[in-house]
Order: sequence, then structure tokens, then C-alpha cells
Amino acid sequence: MNKVVLSTILKFLKRCEDDTFTKVMLDVGGGNLTSPQVWIDVLIQAEVQEPSCRLEIALNIGPVVRCMCKDIKRQFFKSNKHWTDSIQVFVCLIHNMILSGFDNSDEIEGKKIIDTLLNYEGLLSSIVQWGFWEEECRPDIAKEIVAGDLVDIVESGNATLNRLIEAADPKSVEGRERLEFIGTIPIISKEYDPECTISLVAGWIRQIKIEGWTYDISESLRRLISNVSCVDKDVITGLIDLGINTTSDDEWVVHVAVVLDYMILKRLDNENFYSNDTRIAFAIRSGLIELCLTFVERFGLKESFDEKWDSLSSPFASIKSILTHIYWIGLHKKTAKAIRSKRCSIEQELSSLEQNADITNNVSCKKLLYRVKCILEINGPSCCRCNKSLSKTEVKLCNGCGCMAYCSKACQKEDWQNGHNVTCCKTYTVEKAGRFQGRFIPMVIPNKEREASKLKELEVNMNMIQLKLFLSHSETILNQARALGVSLSDCVVKFDLDDCPLEVTTHEYNDVDDYKLKRGFEESRSKENITCIYNCFIYDGTLAEGELRTPCLQMQRLFPHELLSKRKAHEIDKYDRLNP
Repeated sequence: MNKVVLSTILKFLKRCEDDTFTKVMLDVGGGNLTSPQVWIDVLIQAEVQEPSCRLEIALNIGPVVRCMCKDIKRQFFKSNKHWTDSIQVFVCLIHNMILSGFDNSDEIEGKKIIDTLLNYEGLLSSIVQWGFWEEECRPDIAKEIVAGDLVDIVESGNATLNRLIEAADPKSVEGRERLEFIGTIPIISKEYDPECTISLVAGWIRQIKIEGWTYDISESLRRLISNVSCVDKDVITGLIDLGINTTSDDEWVVHVAVVLDYMILKRLDNENFYSNDTRIAFAIRSGLIELCLTFVERFGLKESFDEKWDSLSSPFASIKSILTHIYWIGLHKKTAKAIRSKRCSIEQELSSLEQNADITNNVSCKKLLYRVKCILEINGPSCCRCNKSLSKTEVKLCNGCGCMAYCSKACQKEDWQNGHNVTCCKTYTVEKAGRFQGRFIPMVIPNKEREASKLKELEVNMNMIQLKLFLSHSETILNQARALGVSLSDCVVKFDLDDCPLEVTTHEYNDVDDYKLKRGFEESRSKENITCIYNCFIYDGTLAEGELRTPCLQMQRLFPHELLSKRKAHEIDKYDRLNP
């Protein structure tokens, strides 16, 4: 195309905000043009035939972009009719320009074309919103635009958007910022509906419920949810509802399960994610664990449940990951409360599945059910002294440290006289190991109020399950101690809640690596008690110790030998005599 012609058209298009088309046509000198749509068509032809002119077009269509992005005013050359007639070809022009920018043989120029276009205020938001220009979301626009043109706009908008998401590099700051901006854009213009809070991600989930999955949407959803912070309450509830009401076609269960897995995580940096207490708690209250069990029931016996579909994880792998992350963060305040609030419905669903022999005989299904049981096991609040199960209203915390929970004043008094008075309200260190019931890592309480508060919440929940875990694994401890051939008072039992299910290992105290811990143990060990160490992750408010981060909480507790078994005390004594 003649560059003089192109420059002339761009010159006239620059007047679209301030002049009428009639006035511009007088300057053009007449002709058979009836709409500025023809000029935009010329630009489309020019960028296809002459790739060298793409950057010039991108640099000079700012006024056109501003007119077309004002979808409430809808004025182009001061005319609503010209806007309506031209919007479809304008969307086509933007679609072609962005895709050709990505495919440009000169990558630097291609990037400049795309950046120039996206830097125009409102264009990226409009690209997102074009995909929702339908009767339900924008009846005002749907009423004015020809049905065929409206379909083209929606399809071109979605295609442009998917390419932008696909091309954004989540490892770069620019790429993450673009993805996050795209994922959180409201699907309806704020000028049209100031109350609209439905983001692109939530809007796509709603569309999937009505129209079903497409490959492009499933990939774009996964990229947005897994790489940037665009998960809100609407996204969580929408995904869980989508999972519950998804079709019987188990291929799409893969997409739901994978996205659910990413949904409960937050990106820490370019490579790592971390579990988020608030997000997981809300998802659990919305039915996440029950949904996982529903997937097991509906699809667990199908061969595809444990297979890989192309590059996607299997539903089994994703559900296993979801349950593992819930288990890891299950002792944090919000998640712990959420699990307790849903305990009855989870137990009911679990019990129903355990009565199904086909499910329980399937190795993959059995592993998932066991993970749910592990989650419930570490989330049943119990008295720190007598192990009585406690309801929400029955939990009575120590007035001093606020970390030990009891069912009654009698249990609190008994525990005080049996060791808690040594450590209540004191800073724990490894030098006191073996003499107290409480935390010895981290040794220093963080200065930040939020982090200190989270540590305390975690300690309370950890304390409430220590005795329960000790009793439920008594046979394991006895068998491991017997294999060591040492007295129970010389044993250190480690409960590692980093593993799901938790790992219980019994060691002779001489094998403990920490010198200070070993020295404290030798000074204070009792022939009546056995030492237990509990370890779990700390998430969401990482505790800092100088320049080092402390990713775990370690606590120690002494328990009488006689609690290890329902056998009579003299049988335990006999065991000790045989293993001096």
C-alpha cells in the first residue's frame, strides 16, 4: 500500500474525537465513503500487506482506541452509528496487530508494537470485556450491534486475550504484572456497573458452567491462577461449585482438579509456592474436602483417574497435592477452625466411601481417603492433660501462656503440678530440653506482632493434639523401642508432621545430634517419663530469626510410660526391667 495513502488515513482518523465524519469528509474532498469503518478496513489490509507499517499504525491510532474503548458513550466521529458500525473491524484490527506483533520476525519491533497498543488507556480492559459482550452482561451493546458482528467481537476478544496470557512470562516482573492485571479486570465496565466485582477469572468460571470447557480457557485459567494473585472468594466458590456440578466426562475433571490445586496456593517467588491459611480455610468452608471425596467416588475407579492427560497432572496427583497442603497447614488457626466446622460432613462423606469395597480396595483411592483421615486426626482439639475431645466452647486456655488447653480446672491444676509451672510464660531454649512442655524452636519469639500471634495460634493447636498422637501411636512407639533394646526413659520419640501421613520414629537419646538437647536430656530425664518431640511447618507469616528464616515449629512434651498402652503399669515396668 502507498505509504502516503496510509499516512493520510491515519491523519484523518486522528480527528475522530473532535470532528464529525461529515466535516472530515469535506476536507477529504468527498467520495463514496459512508462510514469511517472503511478506513479501519484499509488499516487491516495495510498491516497484512505491508508488515513494515504496523508500528506506524500502532503509534497513530490513539484517538481511535480512546473512542472505541468508551463503550458507554459509544461515540466515533461524534456519532453512535459510526461507533456501532466500526467496532467489529476495530476489534479485528487490534486482534491482528497483537498477533502479528508476537509473530513479527523482528522481536524488538514486535514487542514495541504490542507495548504501544497496550499502553493506550483502557485497551487491555476492553480486550478482556469484549469476551463478555453478550446479552447477560451488556444488554445495551447487544441491542445495538448486529448479532454476527457481536459473535466476531467476542471470539476475537477471547483469542487476543488468550494469546496475551500465553505470551506473558510469569518469571519476569513485567509478565507477572500483566497477568495479574488481566486476571483481576472486571468483566463489565465500571462505568456501566460500578458494583461489578466479577473478575476475568471468576467470569470465565461462570462461562464454563454454562458453555463447557475449551482448551484455550483451561490453559489460560491455569496460567493465571498458578502464576499471580487473582484468586478471590468468587473464584474459590465458583471453582468448587464447578467441580461439584461438572459433567460426567472425566477428562474435564483433570482441569478442575489441577486448577483447584493451584487455587489454594500463593506464589512466593518465581519458583516456589506456599500454602495460605486464609485462602485454604475459605476453600474448606466452601466444601473443598468434600469435593475431593466426591471426585474419588465419581471417578476414582476409572483408569484415567491415575493417568496423565497430555502435559496435565492426573486427578489423583492433584487431589493428593490438595489434601497434602491442607494437612500441612491444618494446625494454623483459620484452617483448623474451618476443618472443625466441616468435620461432621467430611466424616459422613468419608464413612460412606469406606463402606464401598471397590473404593477401599483401590490403591489410589485408599491413599486419598487415608490423607483425609490424617487431616481429621490432627484437627480434633483435645485436653492437653486427659485427652478428652473438646468442642469449641469447652476449650479452656491457660491464663498464663495461653498455649495449653484443658477441659477443666482440675486438669489444668494437675498439669501445672506436673511440669507446666516450669515453663509457663517463659522463653524456651534447647538448654531446657527435657525439663519442660513447650516450644524449643524457634528459640526467639518474633518481634512482629502478626508473626508472634500466628506462632501462638499454631502452638495452641499443636498442644491440643500431642497427647492424642502419642496415645494413637503407642504400639508403634513400643515396637520401635523394643527393637532398639533400650529403656523407655532413654528414648526420644519424634513426630514429624511435615510428612503426610505423619512419621513417628523412636531414637535412643544418645543418637540425638543436638549437643545442647542431649545435655539437657541427661540432666532431667526421668525413669517415669518418655520424651516426645513434635515438628510441623510454619506458613503464612514466616518467622525470622536474625537473617535466617525458621520454617518449622518444634515442641517437646514429657509423658508417663504408663500412657503408652492400655496394659497394666506393672507390664510396662516389666518391659523396662528387661531393657535396662
